[in-house]
Amino acid sequence: MYIVEKGHSFLTARGIIKPGEEIKESDFEKKETFLKKVSAGHIVTGKSKAQLEKELAEKKAAADKEQKEADANKLKQAKEDAALKITVAETALAKAKETNAAAKAAADKLAAETAERIKPQVNALEDKIKNCEKAVKDAEDALGKAKPDQKANAENNRALAVNALDAAKKELEKVQADAAETPELKKAREEAERTAEVIIDAEANLSEAKEAAAKVK
Repeated sequence: MYIVEKGHSFLTARGIIKPGEEIKESDFEKKETFLKKVSAGHIVTGKSKAQLEKELAEKKAAADKEQKEADANKLKQAKEDAALKITVAETALAKAKETNAAAKAAADKLAAETAERIKPQVNALEDKIKNCEKAVKDAEDALGKAKPDQKANAENNRALAVNALDAAKKELEKVQADAAETPELKKAREEAERTAEVIIDAEANLSEAKEAAAKVK
């Protein structure tokens, strides 16, 4: 293909052919004229403006298509990554709940075993408390019926009965408190609390993963 060089133009039967536009030998009356212009460098081989513009448009279209495909692949990958993060977070939450349930079950089992172990002692102290409560009631009844010269002795008996009742109650409280605070049971309950906190963190992570996935568009 021949085109008009920059700085030149030709008036032909097709009209004025400007720089960069295609020109043919048939645009000249004589072949010699055409060849002279070629020899002088006024006409050169190359691509016309139209051809260059077409190729540029094709190149741009190809680049746009490639970019569109790259963007689509990037979005697809981002969605897959977001979905994977949700799956990982859901798995972690399920595992955290499973671990917490096991920890709570272990703590409850240990607490039940401890309660069973101290049950005879607790029952004995509860019976002792009932007896002390009866003794207090009897002492109060006796105090109410006591003659003046018997009042002091009756009040003393009542005080002793009340003190014995308080002592029995405190003894029961101590037995139960000691049982609830054994190193093993305390450790089991701490583990249940720790795994419960892990659930809270796992739920927060899942929420964040879902929020991030919703933003991928």
